[in-house]
Amino acid sequence: MLDPINIPARNLQKSYKSIIEGVKSQNRPVILTTNQKPQAAIVSLEDLERLKKDKARLAGLALLKLAYDNREEFKNLPADLREKANEILYTK
Repeated sequence: MLDPINIPARNLQKSYKSIIEGVKSQNRPVILTTNQKPQAAIVSLEDLERLKKDKARLAGLALLKLAYDNREEFKNLPADLREKANEILYTK
């Protein structure tokens, strides 16, 4: 991703076609501002997919870290934990 372009949000209504075309053709995100403060971003579909994948990867890493950090505590869990979880989740 290249450096984003900042534009006032009010320009979106006037120039949305050229803004979207610029994002698509230059693969350069646009940050919409109100009173010079960032409010939202427009990114290409390719960048959005990459961001989704990165978010999923980070969530997976966070779960692995949590499991690793608490591995000693997991040893104290009951052996029939899955059965108990199924009872709680599916018998109500």
